[in-house]
Amino acid sequence: MSLLDGLRHRLYVLWRGERYGREVARELHFHVELETLAASHDHPAVDAELVARRAVGNTTYYREEVRRMTPIAWLDVMRQDVGYAWRGLRRSPGFTAAVMITLGLGMGVNAALYSFLDTLFERPPQGVVRPNEVKRLYVEVADPKKPGARFAIAGFPYPNVRAIDAADSGLAELAAFTEPDSAAVIAGATRTPIRLSHVSAGYFSLLGVTPERGRFFSGDEGRIEAPTPVAVLSDGFWRRAFGASDRVIGRRLDIQGRPYTVIGVAAPGFSGVDLDAVDVWLTANTAAYGVAFTGEPWYESFNDDFEMLARIPPGTEVRAASRATQAQRSVHLAYLAYDSTQVVETGPIASAAGPTDATQEVSISTRLAGVTLIVLLIAIANVANLLLVRATRRRREIALRLALGVSGARLYGQLLTESVLLAALGGAVALVIAFWSATTLRRLLLPHVQWAAPAIDSRTVLAIAGLSIAVGILAGLAPALQAAQPNLVDSLKAGSHDGAYQRSTLRSLLLATQTALSIVLLISAGLFIRSLSNVRAIDLGYDVDRTMFATPEFLTRPPAADFYQRLGAVADRLRGSPGVEAVALAMNGPMGGSGTTTISLPDRDSLPLFNGQRGAWMQTVSPDYFHATGVPLLSGRDFKPSDRPGPGSAVIVSRTMADVYWPGQPPIGRCLIIGKRGEPCSTVVGVVGEVHRLSMIEKPSLQMYLPAAVTDTFLLPRSLIVRANAHDRGAVSARMTRELARQFPTMMPATPRTLRQSLDSQLRPWRLGAELFTALGVLALLVAALGVYSVVAYSVSQRTREMGIRIALGAQRSDVVSLVVGEGTRVLVVGVVVGVAIAFAAGRLVASLLYGITPHDLPVFIGSTLALLIVGIVASALPSFRAARVDPVAALRAD
Repeated sequence: MSLLDGLRHRLYVLWRGERYGREVARELHFHVELETLAASHDHPAVDAELVARRAVGNTTYYREEVRRMTPIAWLDVMRQDVGYAWRGLRRSPGFTAAVMITLGLGMGVNAALYSFLDTLFERPPQGVVRPNEVKRLYVEVADPKKPGARFAIAGFPYPNVRAIDAADSGLAELAAFTEPDSAAVIAGATRTPIRLSHVSAGYFSLLGVTPERGRFFSGDEGRIEAPTPVAVLSDGFWRRAFGASDRVIGRRLDIQGRPYTVIGVAAPGFSGVDLDAVDVWLTANTAAYGVAFTGEPWYESFNDDFEMLARIPPGTEVRAASRATQAQRSVHLAYLAYDSTQVVETGPIASAAGPTDATQEVSISTRLAGVTLIVLLIAIANVANLLLVRATRRRREIALRLALGVSGARLYGQLLTESVLLAALGGAVALVIAFWSATTLRRLLLPHVQWAAPAIDSRTVLAIAGLSIAVGILAGLAPALQAAQPNLVDSLKAGSHDGAYQRSTLRSLLLATQTALSIVLLISAGLFIRSLSNVRAIDLGYDVDRTMFATPEFLTRPPAADFYQRLGAVADRLRGSPGVEAVALAMNGPMGGSGTTTISLPDRDSLPLFNGQRGAWMQTVSPDYFHATGVPLLSGRDFKPSDRPGPGSAVIVSRTMADVYWPGQPPIGRCLIIGKRGEPCSTVVGVVGEVHRLSMIEKPSLQMYLPAAVTDTFLLPRSLIVRANAHDRGAVSARMTRELARQFPTMMPATPRTLRQSLDSQLRPWRLGAELFTALGVLALLVAALGVYSVVAYSVSQRTREMGIRIALGAQRSDVVSLVVGEGTRVLVVGVVVGVAIAFAAGRLVASLLYGITPHDLPVFIGSTLALLIVGIVASALPSFRAARVDPVAALRAD
């Protein structure tokens, strides 16, 4: 028999064991019949069969030996163990379901977070050739607010892009691109939303991406001097919008009012290098980024709208970065503070893995990795406890099997097989939970991203499979070791009433571990809830619910005067309409930033620093701005239509600015020189309340307001602000959208929103921390409560005779309840003490994500402890009531 035939035979025996067994039995029976026939000549029929059987030997032994020697032994053993374990689990559906759900939850949330972090930090963009050679470029600069500190940014103004490209020519292949932005393809009255990115001509070749249809951008089409309106589509958008038609090549698309010719479709799977999927790529020279109404061409702008990629040959990374640094330092741009110490450095293609400071959402996700691991540990401890209970109940069965000659190793293997099978079933549940959880995590943590990669891929499935095996072995190891070493004599003598229950230090330890880890999660959740409450209580200075605003954005901006006139026309049409209380224009929307300028006072040589600031932030606003935003006018007057900007204009200052520059004196009528000394005085005509300029969490700043006009295009009002009636916000928003679309048909997609809605991105980190940590904390609490209940319920069921004796001897039912609850509570208290100590020591890990609260907040620690103790006591009390209702007579009669 050849090796291949032997292997085929062994596999046949393995998977068709019953059929092969019948064949062996028939063959042995045939040999017995032959021997019987041969012996029948000398012996009677009965004696001939006995003689034949003696001659052939023990056929049962032969069948077992053939079976043992023929198949691949370990696979056959595994098949038997899996079958035995499966039959046992089918007989205990409640136990099986509890373990499956517990492990499914623990492994599912871990797999979901693994998938999220893998996509964020590790998984390279699909379609990129040799992604390890492609690097992102960053510029590290000095932090002006923190002496000696430095930070990295990913954005480059286009003049710097051009200088770095020229300096590194021949050493590294470079490309520039913009982050995906919202736009629309316009076809008559239909607007199809798209995600748009502007890229340099060499973008696709650097990444090694090939076109599925048509071609990519040529060098001539990317020249600054000759913008060419051509577009490349992603495969997904091509199939979604054009039905994968080959006739899309050469088709003209109207993107925000400008025609573009489709020249190619990217290969399937490629949708950009960021998490956010791109639908359409345009050449960088068609961008209007950085115009900012100053009249300068976009390619001379100082706005850092472009990111850079470099494919650097191995061994040349240091030289390439050095050349890029020299080029970066050689560029001096107007309005941009120059830093002679700036350094260009490289990072992985995944932006989240780069040197820039992580967003709070990313910081929360990395903390969640530890939290979900805690949930998994709680689940493992709970399942290990359930398996211990199950193994103890089977103590007599296991002792009998050992007494019959089963080896300890064989028994260990069978018990571990059962736990691994349970974990595998939990893994199937985890796969469903992971898919749902991963989708939810994406929507919660990064809601603005149009994800290109699937929520769950083959890497995540393999991770769940590996985790299931590891969890099964880990959860089943302690029960297997304990169950496989019983006292055979005592176990075999045990009856149904006296052999099963045993106090177990290991079970108590596992229960205390669950409690300790649960209290850590509950305290973390409480800290985030308190932090969120503190952030929401911040007074921003605005009416955040009734202040609505919109800022039109364009691919190609209209002339400043025309824009201002059209925006003013929108404001005029909205004034007096139903639900509108006030309308105004401003340079930026509320908390949208402001310009800065130098100021001086005629009677002082210099002004004091305030929070590191010398000078004031400046916002240009139209009359009625303060009414529209809800900012209180504390003294003086609002701007009038007759007020004009420029030297000698009227100015309104914030209360902080008035207190800093004219402490204890009335500021109205004071002279304020804006700009260079020698300019005419601007007169302070009003004082308004303090507002936040950019962030919900920021130090007070000096803020002043100038009347709006078109005389200075850099300070031109670009935002429309409306104060809406609380009951008519939806109708007012729709009216604003219609009027803006009528005046600006080429405007990028923009939806008017309230200030509270615009603050959602700033509130999101604390809200996410509160929601996710609370969800995981509650999950851990439920799993721990299930562990307490199952262990106490098992104890009660096995102590029925003891409880009956106690009651028969005069114990009150309340004494029985106190006994059972007291035993469970002692373990809970030990776990709580350990958990509080862990939470206290680990508080620094989340300190940076909290606001207005320390990680050692006493009310949170006390509240979380009480919550867990109450749940734990209730979980212990439920089985104790059953123990208190035991009939002494029935308990004493039970065997």
